[in-house]
Amino acid sequence: MTFNVQICKKNYYHYLMAYNLNNINELTKSGVTILKKCYNKYEIRYMTDIALKIHTQTNTLLNSSIIPKCNYNYINLYDKEYRTQKPCYYINDKLILEIENGRLDIEIDKIFPEIQPIKSIINSFFTKDYSHTWGILTSDSKSVDGPWHRDVVNICGESSSDGTYDDSNMVHNFDPFYFTVLIPLVELNKNNGSTEFILESHKSTYTESIGKKHIQYDTELGDVIIFDGRIFHRGCANNSTQSRPILYIIYYRKWYK
Repeated sequence: MTFNVQICKKNYYHYLMAYNLNNINELTKSGVTILKKCYNKYEIRYMTDIALKIHTQTNTLLNSSIIPKCNYNYINLYDKEYRTQKPCYYINDKLILEIENGRLDIEIDKIFPEIQPIKSIINSFFTKDYSHTWGILTSDSKSVDGPWHRDVVNICGESSSDGTYDDSNMVHNFDPFYFTVLIPLVELNKNNGSTEFILESHKSTYTESIGKKHIQYDTELGDVIIFDGRIFHRGCANNSTQSRPILYIIYYRKWYK
């Protein structure tokens, strides 16, 4: 029996390594990859219940006008560097950012242990001197397209007064330093606004990204999307009748923040 268990463990290890290697290669080349069935339905239900509770409590507090509103300097890179003042709030030292009408980015504490498929992929790029944070992205029914952006700012210089910028050094010469993991709590598709990516734009300036392939993933419950924070992407309009909650984990080199 012990021998059989050891064989099973060995086979699972080799399966996991091959499974991850394909994702690692895709993540390196294209800037984004999808991991199928990372979580089971009970784990998704558990995380959904917590996320819904947090979202409901957040909306209740925001609608009560008890929490003071402030401004957040939202920076996004695309054809130019755009700096926009977005409404934001702080609840128990956690940032709540209103990206667009019907779209919130809610910073939260870790609600679920790290799982091996995700951790092993991240550890193929980072083995030390990195950290991670959790959050919830909400998108109400009939919310509009989000802006094209990278998840990182240009770490290699400031933009000009007209918004033009040069991030060629960051995309051409830097090793990966920031990854975003999306854990959809509903199935994603074009109707409810699955995230749209420009493939290989994590290694391209805006001009170089023009004409590159765009992709939107259809996901099932339990699937996970991992992408390099430098890739151009956007959350698309939610044309469904249901909200579209997504948990996210950000892994980043400690020097970035």
